[in-house]
Amino acid sequence: MKNKIKYKRSAIITLTSSLFILLALNIIFSFFYVRIDLTAEKRNSLAKSTIKLLKELPDKIFIKVFLEGKNNPADFQIFAQKTKEILEEFSRYSPLIEFEVIDPVAGKNQEEINSIYGEFYKKGLYPIPISREDYSTTWVVPGAFFTYRSKEYPVTLVVSDPNGKDWLDFSIQELEYNLVSAIRNITTVFAQKVAFLEGHGEFDRMATSWMEWQLKRYYTVERVTIDNKINSLRHIYLKDSAEAKIGTYGNKYDVLIVAQPTQPFSDIDKYVIDQFIMNGGKVLWLIDATNVSVDSLRNTNEFFATENYLRLNSLFFKYGVRVNANLIQDLNCQAIPLFSGMVGNQPQFKLWAFPYMPVVVNFTTHPIVRKIKSLKVDFASTIDFVGTNPEIKKTVLAITSEKTKVVPTPAIVTLNVVKTQPNLEEFNRMYEPIAVLVEGKFTSAFKGILPIEFDTIKEFDYKTESKETRQIFISDGDMIRNYYDFKNKQPYPTGYDYYAKINYDNADFILNCVNYLSEDDNLLQIRSKSFKIGILNPIAVKKKKNFYILLNTLGPLVIISIMATTLILVRKGRYNVKDRKSVRE
Repeated sequence: MKNKIKYKRSAIITLTSSLFILLALNIIFSFFYVRIDLTAEKRNSLAKSTIKLLKELPDKIFIKVFLEGKNNPADFQIFAQKTKEILEEFSRYSPLIEFEVIDPVAGKNQEEINSIYGEFYKKGLYPIPISREDYSTTWVVPGAFFTYRSKEYPVTLVVSDPNGKDWLDFSIQELEYNLVSAIRNITTVFAQKVAFLEGHGEFDRMATSWMEWQLKRYYTVERVTIDNKINSLRHIYLKDSAEAKIGTYGNKYDVLIVAQPTQPFSDIDKYVIDQFIMNGGKVLWLIDATNVSVDSLRNTNEFFATENYLRLNSLFFKYGVRVNANLIQDLNCQAIPLFSGMVGNQPQFKLWAFPYMPVVVNFTTHPIVRKIKSLKVDFASTIDFVGTNPEIKKTVLAITSEKTKVVPTPAIVTLNVVKTQPNLEEFNRMYEPIAVLVEGKFTSAFKGILPIEFDTIKEFDYKTESKETRQIFISDGDMIRNYYDFKNKQPYPTGYDYYAKINYDNADFILNCVNYLSEDDNLLQIRSKSFKIGILNPIAVKKKKNFYILLNTLGPLVIISIMATTLILVRKGRYNVKDRKSVRE
């Protein structure tokens, strides 16, 4: 009897203590936010840069998300829930983030719904039609409105995977990035400036329209021609009119993109770019070291490839890089269509592997290329690091496969190579760099050799050493190019292979490069996060629907019953032993 009373007293004390501890923990943790992310790729954790941005918000942001809707498909409901969860996470780090997730057409008649959707279109948020299994159509508003300081900004959150895979997986991966980009854009007073260089046969606006559109989401994008003008890339003003002294406010642009020039640079133009770099400017060089291109082979089977005379080698050498005047052949390559005959009146084409157009799949661990899987490359050259400047850090970003051949120029490039069995002994080079990053303090290419006619330029704040800055060299100008559909008046995505219907990661790679050059490391850190959403096989689920219902309903009850029975038996056995000992005593 005494043991039973003692046991009851112990049980009551244990229960009371547990309840007290649980209550105390709840009170304590109500003042602190603690979350443990056990996923391998930290999919449920915000990037450090995101947390920093949220904690430094200058003013309140209200976000109205329109992804709710009782008729929305299941995948949109999943995405709406994920959006709500990440916004809740945002608001925990910043009280200046307020949001609501709503159904914009709940309780509205058809005329009101049409009016509401019309307003969305006017404001730049475009509802999308979704076909249902019963052949009806429902409309989903794929984003939100961000309100900041009395201004409203539309933000699209549902984005399609350029590779044509599941949109839900891709949209969830891009969700944090898209939300942070929107917050950053609406709170930034002065967006960084990116300029495409013109005047040396570079790609025109049509050939880079896709990338310009992508970059305009985050930066102010312009086009600039130097044309021997000292003030084309820098803000220059008259400091003293009496003595005709000149001052400078610094660079006009943060990043300069040089996309496949085909004409030589004058000394003045080279000097202007050099001093842009010396003043902290960043440059993305997309250089074809030879004169061969896809366009050069459209009307002929052969082309005589020679060095592209751009007069840029002296600059590149000072910056620690040499883009070699050769051509890469890689057995891991794209296919091109060649005429194979006629069937009736219709010409027939067959796809052939063309080693001069590699598919690059080998990358280093740098954040710029962390999520990049493949790049479409046309007539690239090898890149070498040169010089011994200890102030420059050099990093390879992308390399060819282990079966690479380097063709020196001058050389004849022929389409007939596709029909020739490759000699594997000639493909004995491996992992040749085609994209590199150099960063640090650069020495001016004009140090000690400034021409006499440039003496007056010294008044324009001539510098021989740069600030900390960055440059990226890519040995293929076509990396940034998009093909243009003149019939529909719109560009194909950068990196899209029209013949194979494959979309490579060129656009993401270029955007990552500009993010890094502009020191937008926050955005790059978020973009480099990668994870795979585990999605059930819908066919298997449909076939075994009843099994999964029973499993999810009865499974937890069975597990709890087993645990309870085991606990009771263990306790009973333990106290029976104690009772027997008491009796013997």
